[in-house]
Order: sequence, then C-alpha cells, then structure tokens
Amino acid sequence: MKLPFQHSAPKKYNLVLIHNHSGNALLHYAVISGQTTAHDLVSFESMEEILKKADKTIPFIIHVRGAGILARSVENAPNYKERLLVSGREDEFYFNSYERSGSILVSFARKNVIDEFLQPIEAAKGFIWALYIGPSILPFRVEKLTTIQSDYVLAFPTADQVILSKNEQELSEKQVLTAYTEAIINYTFQKHTHPDPFYQAIDEETFQKTKSNYKDFRQFRIIGLSILGFFLITLTVNYFVVNHLNQVAVDYEEEIAGYQDNFAVIDRIKQEKQRKLVLFQNSGMQSRNLLSYYADEIGVTVPKDIQFTEMELFPLAQQLKPKHKVETDNSRIIIHGITLNSKILDDWMEDLEKKEWVQSVEVINYSRLDDRNSIFHIIIHIRE
Repeated sequence: MKLPFQHSAPKKYNLVLIHNHSGNALLHYAVISGQTTAHDLVSFESMEEILKKADKTIPFIIHVRGAGILARSVENAPNYKERLLVSGREDEFYFNSYERSGSILVSFARKNVIDEFLQPIEAAKGFIWALYIGPSILPFRVEKLTTIQSDYVLAFPTADQVILSKNEQELSEKQVLTAYTEAIINYTFQKHTHPDPFYQAIDEETFQKTKSNYKDFRQFRIIGLSILGFFLITLTVNYFVVNHLNQVAVDYEEEIAGYQDNFAVIDRIKQEKQRKLVLFQNSGMQSRNLLSYYADEIGVTVPKDIQFTEMELFPLAQQLKPKHKVETDNSRIIIHGITLNSKILDDWMEDLEKKEWVQSVEVINYSRLDDRNSIFHIIIHIRE
C-alpha cells in the first residue's frame, strides 16, 4: 500500500510580530499568504489571545524586536559570534544573520528573552517554522539592495558590505510593521531573493524535525479526513439505498397481498430468499479470510517508524495467461517497506507471529538505505 507524501511548503502561515518593551510587549498577528499586507495585521495583548484565534494546523513565523534584541554589522569572520558576546556562551543566544562576503548583519538575543514568547505556542502544540530577530530580515524588503529604512537604517555601499545604524528619524509603529511584514512575506514566499546567505534563529536540525513533524501531521489529518469522508458518504448512500429497498419490498408485499392467486409466487420468493441466505452463509464472505481482514489485522500492528512501499495480499500464483483461470496464492502476504532499524522490524515481526492466523514471518531481504533508513522485504505465511 503506497501512501502520498507532501513535499510542498505550506501556502499559509501564522505570522506574529512582537515589539518587546521590557516585559510589556505589543503583539500583532495575521494569517499570511503571498498577497498579505501590513493592513491585515491585528493587535493583541497576549500570546494566549492570539492562540485562541490562530489556526494551529498551519505553522508559526515569529519576529521579535525591541528590548533585549541586539543588532550589529561586523566583519565577516569565522569567530564573529565570539567577538560579539561580551559575556555568556554562544548556546545561550539566538542568532539571525544576513551574510555578505565582507560583512555580516547579525541580530541576536538571549534565549530566555525570546523563549517566553515561544513557550505558549509549544504548549499549544503549534509548529514554529521560523524565528526572526531584529533587522537581519530587512534586506528582503526590496529586490535591489539600496538604503532600507525601518527602526534601523541599512546601507549597502558595495557589493560585499552592509552597514547598520539606528534610525535617528522616529518612524510610526505602522511604518515599522510594514517594513518587517513585507520583508518576511518576500522571504517566505520567495518574492525577493538575494544570493547572500541568510540564517534564521532556529537551527537546521530543529527546523528539519519541525518540517518532518508537520508533514506527518498533515498526512495523518488528510488521511483521517479522507477516511471519515468515505464512511460518511458510504453511510449516506447506504441509508438511501436501504430506504429505497425497504420501500420496494413494502410495495411488492402490498401488491402480492392483493392477489390470492399469487401465494405460490410468494412462497417461491421466500424459498429463494432462504436459498440465498444459505448461499451467503456458505460462501465464506463472513469468514476472516477476506482481504480486508488481513489488511486490518496488519494495519493495527504496524509501528509508526515503519512505512510500507508495497503490500501484496494473496499474490498471483503464476503469470497471467490468456484463457487461463487466474490463480492466487492465498497462503502468503508480501510486504516491502522502510524502517529506521532492524530492532523495530524484529519487534513488529514478533507481534505478527503472535497472531493466531500467522504461521510464520520470513525475511527475504534487509539492507541499509542510508544512515537513517533501511529497506526490507518480508513474507507473512498464513496458517491454514
């Protein structure tokens, strides 16, 4: 059984812009897409209020500026972070950086300053997709790098330099919000791209884990909704079909009851009904040997760290030939898949062998695919 995998980036995000005023923060929120503007932002008094409104099935992008946020333009050197930190360790800070060959625009803050805004989202099981700090995201506001004005002024005197200074001209909160909103939307939806590297505050390993968790969440949600929709449609169709059949049966009974000469017909119909019931009971359709029984039984046992790439229930006993009866091997189920390691596969095989209908589980092939995954090929032999 092959499942669909989602490779595309999200088309919408929860954007939260935070202006920190030494413990008294101004928060603005909007669900953003490629067409969002600063006019769509709505102010809130706390992150908890935002989370009541936010759609937590889409990821969060957070931007923090103000108190506790430091920004510098420094020489591009391997140890630039060590030179910036007067006290404290590097792992105690979040860093954003826009890097050119000659200089780096870096924004940074202590983690305890930022984490108080992230913790409510994490507690609500939200997906934090990106964390931007201070002015380092601003170069993406424009397509061609010129002077950029916001709460900071960014200048690009040469192709390899960036100069940062505090804006002496006090801009309105709306102007500053507009600058950051445009920069984030342009970067998120690839509108204004630059060749210079940009690094957000969430490290690559954490980001990849978030992407993987979000993909799994979307797959689970899509599959769950699809199954629910299928059963709702099936129940609805079944309801109308059963009602129709019941009405047809009532009409026939009324018609037959009106004719004394048709009692023999009624008797034959009853006999035919009884014969079909016996045929149904003897057909084996109520036995556990149906494909759906084994598919359900296997599906219940599969761990989340094992993914099927192919499953053959009752494979062909021989190649198909013209004018020959199709024969299947009802004693085997063949499964190909991917697992994290052999222990997970072994544990799952042990669980399968405990099933009363399983005679044995045979490993045909097991090999490493990469550092994290292995492929396997097993055959489940069904007890007669």
